[in-house]
Amino acid sequence: MNNTLQNGMNVLEFLSGSTEAHSVKELSDRMELPKSHICRLLKTLKEIGYVEQNDERKYFISLKVLRLSNGCLRRMGVRTRLRPFLHKLANELGREIYLQVPHDCQAMVVDVVSPEGVKRDLGLEIGSVNPINYTAGGKVCAAYSSPKELEAHVKKYGLKKMTDKTITDFRKLKEELEKIKKEKLAVMDSERSPGVAALASPVFDCNGTLAAVIGTMLPEGKRTEEVWSKFKKSVYDAAESASFALGYAPYKMR
Repeated sequence: MNNTLQNGMNVLEFLSGSTEAHSVKELSDRMELPKSHICRLLKTLKEIGYVEQNDERKYFISLKVLRLSNGCLRRMGVRTRLRPFLHKLANELGREIYLQVPHDCQAMVVDVVSPEGVKRDLGLEIGSVNPINYTAGGKVCAAYSSPKELEAHVKKYGLKKMTDKTITDFRKLKEELEKIKKEKLAVMDSERSPGVAALASPVFDCNGTLAAVIGTMLPEGKRTEEVWSKFKKSVYDAAESASFALGYAPYKMR
């Protein structure tokens, strides 16, 4: 195997799984490779447009990588087949709806739909990755990952604390994920940022495998129990209908 190619792909995979930009030293330490080698890899990746640099000269993955997945997504047809459900939910709730797919135990946004007549507020960008412990979509994807994959992910990336409500204890996170599998609904309330709340629900394919996640952010300000109940039911129902459209039949899975 070409070690340079493998190392370059390892850098891309690491950056794609991170929500932050990283310095050459950080990547060198993480990849256990000389800084000179990391510099050459990043120079090439930047020249062909797969990584970018911020004002601090740290590196992050670019949206160009989505081109690599577009062919796969077209074959899957997930975005096309589920778009009607996203539009219906967006107009029902008056909120942006996010379609996400599993990505290394986390959730990657592959589509965003706004209500009719409402301009996108770009709360989440296509290609952004949602971590497992402080995002609703990330929790759903983590819940349906294998125990081995989940443990390896946490060992590699840890559980970053964003607010006082962020789950940073692996045992507590696993308890939360079991609850999500049981209820088929994930809640994020002030775990990413104070006052920010979101919901997400799994979409299954004909084999009962997690195919996607449908989620949305709740309105800012005071959220009554009535608001929570309405959003929970709507998101759950939309994901369930989307699952049936992909051929999911729960009774066949028993």
